[in-house]
Amino acid sequence: MRNTIIYLILSIIIVSPFLFGKYIFTLDSIPTPNNEDFTALFYGFSVPVYGGSLPIKILKLFIPTDIFQKLLIFLILFLSGCSMNKLMETFTDSKIAQLYAGLLYMINPYTYIRIVVGHWLILFAYAILPLAIKYFIELLNKKKLKSIIKFSLITTLVAFNAHTLFIAFLIFLIVLAFYIYKNKSLEILKPIILSSIIFLILNTYWLIPTITAEKQSIVVNISKADLYVFAPHIESFSALFTLASMHGFWRPAYIYAKDFLPFWPILFIFILFLAVHGFTSYCNNKKLGIYVKAFTLIWFIGLILASGILSPFSEIFEFLFNHILLFKGMRDTHKFVTMLCLSYSFLGALGLAEIEKSLKNKKPIIKNALILAILLIPLIYSFTFFNGFAHQIKPTDFPKDWYEVNEFLNKDKDDFRVLFFPWHLYMDFHWVPNKDKRIANPAPYFFDKEVISAKNIEVPGIYRQVYTPYQVYIDNLLSKKDKIKNFGHLVTPLGIKYILLTKEADYKNYFFLFNQSDLKLIMETKNFYVFKNEAFKGLIYSVNSSNWNLTNEKIDERDYKKLNYTKVSPVEYIIKDKPLRYIIFTEEYSKDWKFNGKEPLKAYGVVNAYKYDDEKEMKIVYERFYKICLPSYIISLLAFILCMGYLVKDKVLNHGR
Repeated sequence: MRNTIIYLILSIIIVSPFLFGKYIFTLDSIPTPNNEDFTALFYGFSVPVYGGSLPIKILKLFIPTDIFQKLLIFLILFLSGCSMNKLMETFTDSKIAQLYAGLLYMINPYTYIRIVVGHWLILFAYAILPLAIKYFIELLNKKKLKSIIKFSLITTLVAFNAHTLFIAFLIFLIVLAFYIYKNKSLEILKPIILSSIIFLILNTYWLIPTITAEKQSIVVNISKADLYVFAPHIESFSALFTLASMHGFWRPAYIYAKDFLPFWPILFIFILFLAVHGFTSYCNNKKLGIYVKAFTLIWFIGLILASGILSPFSEIFEFLFNHILLFKGMRDTHKFVTMLCLSYSFLGALGLAEIEKSLKNKKPIIKNALILAILLIPLIYSFTFFNGFAHQIKPTDFPKDWYEVNEFLNKDKDDFRVLFFPWHLYMDFHWVPNKDKRIANPAPYFFDKEVISAKNIEVPGIYRQVYTPYQVYIDNLLSKKDKIKNFGHLVTPLGIKYILLTKEADYKNYFFLFNQSDLKLIMETKNFYVFKNEAFKGLIYSVNSSNWNLTNEKIDERDYKKLNYTKVSPVEYIIKDKPLRYIIFTEEYSKDWKFNGKEPLKAYGVVNAYKYDDEKEMKIVYERFYKICLPSYIISLLAFILCMGYLVKDKVLNHGR
């Protein structure tokens, strides 16, 4: 309980600088007030390649975004300390050693930088990981159904992020290998297989939608160039030393505690010494020896994988990267530092427990002073946790005119989409008060209307990795923007009624919008130009011609007809008017959008078209949701209820005894 209170207090202190501000903006985690991220994920419009985060998206529906952001950071910190503490309870009775493990796992350069850049779901899974390892070891030793279910459930929480889940599986395999080697038996594989089956069923809700998705995922398009772009940044001496010290994030735009502490390598040497001392003290221990050796190997493998293309074993890593799809998802190899943090915490705690024993006969003042000094090492080593992350993150609200533009768009009761420029995924926004003003474009998650914005990663050697129809189409238009005079007509098939040009980055390169015959500037604010597309035809309209090649010529209005329809849900539309020969449905092209069961034609190379054959009932349905997503959700939910039901029943029966 005492340790838990310490983790609680430290978590509150770290989060407190953000409590009285509005939103937190980071490189990869931005506020999502309109919950568009939930809608796209739940209905299957986006692929959950990054893991089973849907439960967190659902939870967000009930908690204001600004509160949720701070709550999530708090939970990451608090759970990291508590779960690591819980793991160490299995191996040592020393509360001091348990506290050290929790502090180091909670407060270190890896968790620091991942909070700063907004990789919060990675860290949430990281926070749960020690608990999953604890239950895995319990499964190995007890082999009971209760242990199997508990392990499967807690690992499902780790699966909220696929990167950390992949690392977790590596760790489980290493621990399992040492266990089998010691016991000279494969009997343990039976409960392992059963737990794997339960885990797969529990995670059907995101695994099946991922496996069955069309091959346009970012993971498929990752290449060797990514290994160089996202290679660890060498900050001290060498790549291996940088990573061993838990630093080395690929983007060198951030301040660490080491930038203020010239003696920081000495602190790291103490952390390393404790881990080595833990290894030498317990590697031959009959009870703990296999786990000590396992965590030592976890450290070595983690260091090698974290160094990636910079590793002395780079050829091995490249082979794994080229032949194992899951390794492509680990292009940012710095994520493997998770394994180092885990090993330092585990082995270091055992090292401290041994030191504590050796101090048993020393004077209390000497013993307490030395132990306190050791416990303070993680806090000093990453002291910038306690000053707002070196004041690099400052909460703020969206500018006033963002709300004004959103209100203006909402007053238009028509159904339409909004096109957002400049066409970049990442931009520096001048109103973000952070030291590093570069963030992912927040427009799709701020405006209530659906926003089409860029997904171009734009790092050296890599322009685009998302090849969806909308993205490719707009890129093609922008490549010849100086020759276009009817941009409004050309984006009409996308259902775009308004174009927003925010005054950031290279926005002046988009002044060609002022020269279009069918765009009208209707609003200008401090941060925006707002254009209305006078060629807009609606989200669903019909045409006479099957010629899907748009030209610069003015189209005869008699060839178009706007259609009335009812939007039953984001995945179901009912058309009420009699169309012309073809129906144009401006959702991004997908064969899963069926019109009365018929697959779409690809209109204009970007959206869905259907030939009208005098049908009486005219319904457009996104069948992927009903055939793939919804059944997967039901299976996972039923599995979760059954697992929880068994644990509750088991607890009641044992309590009755």
